[in-house]
Amino acid sequence: MDVWKVLGRYSNVLVLSKKNSILILEINGKAPKPGESVRVWNNRVMTGKELKAKLLAHFDEELSLKVLKVPGLLEFLHDISRGFDKKYVHFVKLFVKHLVPSRFLKMNNEEKKIIMKSFPEVFESGPSSVRIRFSVKSFFEYVQKNFPINRNINEEALRRTVTLKRPILSTEEYDVYQMNEPLSKGFAGKNYMALPLSGKYLIVVFRRRNFPFVEFKLKEEPDLTFFEDFVNDKVAVEKRENGWVLIWKDREMMEFELPDKELLPRPEKLVDDDLLDAVFLLNSLLEENVRFASMPSFGVQEMWWEKDNNRVILVVNTVRFGRVVADVILEGRSLSVRFYAEKNSEELSAHSEELQKEFERLGLIAHVFFLRKDPMNWEGFNAYG
Repeated sequence: MDVWKVLGRYSNVLVLSKKNSILILEINGKAPKPGESVRVWNNRVMTGKELKAKLLAHFDEELSLKVLKVPGLLEFLHDISRGFDKKYVHFVKLFVKHLVPSRFLKMNNEEKKIIMKSFPEVFESGPSSVRIRFSVKSFFEYVQKNFPINRNINEEALRRTVTLKRPILSTEEYDVYQMNEPLSKGFAGKNYMALPLSGKYLIVVFRRRNFPFVEFKLKEEPDLTFFEDFVNDKVAVEKRENGWVLIWKDREMMEFELPDKELLPRPEKLVDDDLLDAVFLLNSLLEENVRFASMPSFGVQEMWWEKDNNRVILVVNTVRFGRVVADVILEGRSLSVRFYAEKNSEELSAHSEELQKEFERLGLIAHVFFLRKDPMNWEGFNAYG
């Protein structure tokens, strides 16, 4: 049983220090005040009363010395980690490890607020809650490049069909024709788009468009103003967990049918401006050989690049595997990759042999490992609990 000093208290979170070591616990019950001494043993904090405790984080001597010697750093860590929430522990520890204390002390409160505002939002966003939107033009370019669908449209038959009809709407950009025959699915291809409606369908002939062939289900019937917004790029295509949806005036209009692929077209905006500012400011606090990035549009929460060690640590949110951690180290031609997956890890590890062969084909001596324990939460601290 060891004696620890209370360094800080935040609601039900207690920060303790002892011999240049810091312990962060979540407790239930009335917490002791900063400056008081307590005993810690077997998931308990012993004051005048025994309190149950849960380990949130342990800082070793290297990290603890920075926290103890840099005024305001502990409070800053508390704020950017939503009260030392477990999912922030890895981010906080690497941030402290690579922090240059003198740079932190020179940072003003306004700059600190920008960091404290943005990073909790990054960690709260998951793959299903992050909206990834693309222009229609970008989407069709992506389909053309990644889905070589060779189905041809019988353009001659379509041309004969529409020449027998008068358009119900004609503009400089397109003509709209109404057909009375039912159509089960919609499709786009060449400069045509066919939309199934109740008991009839519309054929739209665009004058200056060239689409790859793609089928879709119509989720909501559009009115004729839709086509004007379509040609003027006032619609968007959004990536969802199981498909691609066309959005018009915040309404889901079409669901495109494409093979399920992990590839994504490049978003027009990888991150919002607030996050870019926060990433820039955070990097200004770090050692020169380390750089941090965050791209929630791709589900990438953390990316740490240790330039001197040729090491990259990625923390990525995925739908199928949950949170995936990849620790990649390159030494000459020797490549080490350690993976951890939150769920379905057996399915991911089944690809290890294939992945290793691919690296070897590139001339690398590869070692691919799959971890059972989450390295982002594993504290490696055995003296407590």
